[in-house]
Amino acid sequence: MIAQPQMKVTSHIGRDLLASAASFKNEAAVVWEYVVNSLQYVDPGIAPRIQVSVLQGRRGIRIADNGSGMTVGDLVHFFQMHGENLERRAGRPGRGKFGTGKSAAFGIANTLRVDTIRNGKRNVVELTRDMINASDGDEIPLKWEQSDAATADPNGTTVSILDINLERVKRASIIEYVERHLQAFRAKSPDVAVDDHVCTYREPIIAETFAFQPTPSQRDTIGDVTLTIKVASAPLPAVDQGVSVTAGLGNLVAIERAGIEAKEFGGYLFGDIDVPLLERPSDIEPYDPSRSLQLNPQHPVVAVLLGFIGSKLEEVRASLVRRSRDARKGEQARRLAAEADKIAEILNDDFRKISERLHDIRAASSRKGAAKSQVSTKAADAEPDDWTRGVATPGNLTKPPQTERKEPNPVPEPSPPKPAPEVQTRGQPHPLGNNAVDPVGGGEGKRRRPQGGFRVEYRQLGPDVERSVYETATLSILINLDHPLVKAALGDGSVEETTFRRLSYEIAFSEYAMGLGYEISQEDPDMPPDDLLYEVRSTLNRISTAAVALYR
Repeated sequence: MIAQPQMKVTSHIGRDLLASAASFKNEAAVVWEYVVNSLQYVDPGIAPRIQVSVLQGRRGIRIADNGSGMTVGDLVHFFQMHGENLERRAGRPGRGKFGTGKSAAFGIANTLRVDTIRNGKRNVVELTRDMINASDGDEIPLKWEQSDAATADPNGTTVSILDINLERVKRASIIEYVERHLQAFRAKSPDVAVDDHVCTYREPIIAETFAFQPTPSQRDTIGDVTLTIKVASAPLPAVDQGVSVTAGLGNLVAIERAGIEAKEFGGYLFGDIDVPLLERPSDIEPYDPSRSLQLNPQHPVVAVLLGFIGSKLEEVRASLVRRSRDARKGEQARRLAAEADKIAEILNDDFRKISERLHDIRAASSRKGAAKSQVSTKAADAEPDDWTRGVATPGNLTKPPQTERKEPNPVPEPSPPKPAPEVQTRGQPHPLGNNAVDPVGGGEGKRRRPQGGFRVEYRQLGPDVERSVYETATLSILINLDHPLVKAALGDGSVEETTFRRLSYEIAFSEYAMGLGYEISQEDPDMPPDDLLYEVRSTLNRISTAAVALYR
């Protein structure tokens, strides 16, 4: 009898490490991977203090903390592929689930250096891409620069990410990413600085707060949780939108927007929910190790959780839309809308004239999320943000599926042809589109969007909000009626008062110039600041000249 060869599953450590590193595609995600370790692993009674330094000359990033530091044994465990997180094993869940700290740096760089002090002993170790590539697959020898060297310095760890492969390190994106995620650690009162900028989670000004509990059947799956949804006084930057999903203190695993971010008032909503049951053992992971902040809808808890969050976000959003439409029915509201449309007409005339030069600007009003079908039949209950072939608003149409055309058989006396079903090609508003689109179902009963893409609205955003806000998702300029200067200009007088109208023009034109500059910078992030400033000034001068007639 022939003996069967012994078979076993093997792995190449170097390839595993680089495959894990590929999940970290930008400097912000990489830096946060080490910042969050610094936030989580601190000695009792110590408030986390972390300094992130961008080393442009050495093409590197350094993250230094006052955390608990690591011993030789801790470092050995840190560099173990897929090793069990010691804190989690001790019953303290955190983000260290997948052991990606050792690999994150290699998503953007070639060298990882860890300098750590624990209880008066210093250890310094280095790992490079060359060392990974030269490994035999079973193990990767590390370079120890110091091992248990005596020191009087306090506990802490400095991680250096060196020989970065990016053209440049975007400091602003690191700051934005860190500030967005700090909310999960508010209870620890952390201090995080990126160079000389102190990162702070600044909660937006809240107009309303709603709390929701799951139904009994939902509670059986996702637990006895509370979903908090907050309505901001003004539209939020994309990075601040959505519900933060945690699975224990400091364990931020997802930001869920449920596809409402491009809908009316969707950009005003944010909130949080803590779902410890996401960490319950399962054959399916609730989220992946890439820190994408997206949940896996195939996970049983996630499947119920997404439905719960999505339905409540839409419930709050719909109530805001209804109240806004009711508020626009008054006489003064109608006059404000008419004045806003006059301003929008000037802005969109300008935008159309330069559309060819800005042909490649990404449309901020493009919807993201699950793709819709290419064609649809007209329905009475169509969503206001469904669009089809039309005449009023610039946009792009999606080509419907091609069908084979058949010539009818000749007959002596053909009967009148039956009307073809009314099939509409789907489209999306796009300020630089080659077609024209209208809302599905027509615009009756809905506020007309100004032709050309940009729109202007007067809204009561609160006295502490800026005098105007540019909402990128809808290309909207919102003039804040509650701002002290705007409120004083309107007073008890008429919307047609010269002082109020001229202030409105100045606000809208300035916001338009900056908004257009923002769209240009999104398309060309490397545009020199002087060139971008020139574009903003040029736009402001051009639009002011075109609007002379409004001042008479």
